[in-house]
Amino acid sequence: MEKEDMGGHVMVPLESLSLELPNGEILVGYDKDISALQEEISTLRSRQRHLDRRRREALDKLIDLKGSIRVFCRVRPLVQTSNLKTKSLVTVEHEKIAVKSVGIKKEFSVDRVFDQESTQEDVFQEVKPILRSALDGHNVCILAFGQTGTGKTYTMEGTDGKLGIVPRAIQELFSHASEDSSSTYSLSISMLEVYLGSLRDLLAPRQPLFRPTECSTACNLSIMATKSGAVEVEGLKDVSIPDLKKANQWYCRGRRARSTSWTNVNDVSSRSHCLTRITIRRQGVTEEVSKLWLIDLGGSERLLKTGASGLTMDEGKAINLSLSALGDVIAALRRKRSHVPYRNSKLTQILSDSLGDRSKVLMVVHISPSEDDVGETVCSLSFAKRARSIESNRDIPEDLKMLKQKRLAELDNEVRDAEEELKHLNEQIRIAEISLEEKKKLNSSVCQALSDEKGSPRSTLVVSHIDATESPHPTEKAKIRVSHGPVPHFMSPTVCSRQRHSAGSHSVSKPRLTKSVNRYPAELSGSQSFSYSSCKNAAKARSVAFSSSVSKMKCLPVKSDQINISSNSIDSTAASAPRRGESFGSRPVQRVPLHQHRRRMSSLI
Repeated sequence: MEKEDMGGHVMVPLESLSLELPNGEILVGYDKDISALQEEISTLRSRQRHLDRRRREALDKLIDLKGSIRVFCRVRPLVQTSNLKTKSLVTVEHEKIAVKSVGIKKEFSVDRVFDQESTQEDVFQEVKPILRSALDGHNVCILAFGQTGTGKTYTMEGTDGKLGIVPRAIQELFSHASEDSSSTYSLSISMLEVYLGSLRDLLAPRQPLFRPTECSTACNLSIMATKSGAVEVEGLKDVSIPDLKKANQWYCRGRRARSTSWTNVNDVSSRSHCLTRITIRRQGVTEEVSKLWLIDLGGSERLLKTGASGLTMDEGKAINLSLSALGDVIAALRRKRSHVPYRNSKLTQILSDSLGDRSKVLMVVHISPSEDDVGETVCSLSFAKRARSIESNRDIPEDLKMLKQKRLAELDNEVRDAEEELKHLNEQIRIAEISLEEKKKLNSSVCQALSDEKGSPRSTLVVSHIDATESPHPTEKAKIRVSHGPVPHFMSPTVCSRQRHSAGSHSVSKPRLTKSVNRYPAELSGSQSFSYSSCKNAAKARSVAFSSSVSKMKCLPVKSDQINISSNSIDSTAASAPRRGESFGSRPVQRVPLHQHRRRMSSLI
């Protein structure tokens, strides 16, 4: 009899299941389904690896064609100060920017220009493709460069309502890592700043305040190179980030520990270079480790304009020196020189394995459109021109320029199509894995039930895919269990009741018996132990036992005058007396007096 549990599963007795399907056939069927699903998943994963390899190749070609070192320019909105109208000397096109300086118009070409109305989302959409290279195993470096007060920290960090590149990049990494079922990713974060030529761990426990001329224990970091050429910062705290929430918590903690100061140009000026490193470990066919550097460089500044003195002046000098060293390194890489001066600065030493071959570099140069800052704007754009990995578009013939744009569009479409197909393929793999897990659980349940059947024939099997929509047939009623325990003394029948039962079994008519049976319902639960048929059978058995005992007594040697009533007369008298509470037509109820019955029994004994 099928039963349904609280979870909607159907409880099927193992005996009934084995009658319909042999146990061996059940197991063979499940094994075939599991093998087919495993083969299907293996085929899908092979296709997934092929698509992922094709996507990575197309993305690498796309980025290489655009330039392994790309330069963007973002123009800060014009700010009116001292109630004076400030004139803008900057004009912007899609890939060109022009600056009027001392009556001369200077033009600079970059890969992308973001005007004053550009949003944080507009900037990040251009940054997203290079993040995929970091997940594919390439070292990636994103830098924010520019004059003090032009919005570098705003672009990299953002605000609560307008997130910058760093929090958006972390979110994008977790999103792509969760969608890629072909590999397993683990991410960790480190943060440090280059302050006055020293390295300081921003995630280390806070130390007591120290004098500017001294350095805390968090500054005891050294740069080391491994045999494979990778660069490591010894003593730098590297924290595992299992989810986005933990990553944001650690990033906010490091951001608050950064050194800032007030200057004439910026109320909250960053007096150091802040470096955020995301280490990505990808475990697929092979293990790959890549690094994503997100760097908010200190602002380049002129000492006369900032009004810096003392320690603030020293900080400005250190920032300018490291920025100059960074420009020399990028220029040497662009010209493919054999010697690259990485050791001229701590900043370039740390980034030496993320600026060279197989690495992707993106620099966002920030400028101010104000007439007061025209000198710093020209310097920043000159730095961007040195950093570009390809010549400006004006030096390329028009037909080659059109061919390049066509090839870029083809590669972009190829990457997009591969990503869409991968997303659909990942969904198919997910559904197949869920089905495989269900089959394995069902197979395990069958095996467990079969093993239990050997020790317990009443074991049941839980089958989740059987729909119990039909009610059981009326003939499939539960059998009533009969209790065979000891009967209390007061419930045992007397001699008189046994006589009446014996006599009633011969005298009660057949229709009357059917009517009496109907008084006891047949739909009794399995826990009840009473039934009419069992009582009837017990009464018959006791009547036969009593008759046999009386027949034995007839053979005893007793006196003839003591026998005044024979066993036949007793039977006839008992037969003429109906059961208690019953009447047959107009026939009066006849009873055997109890005291007379006792005298008869005593005389027999």
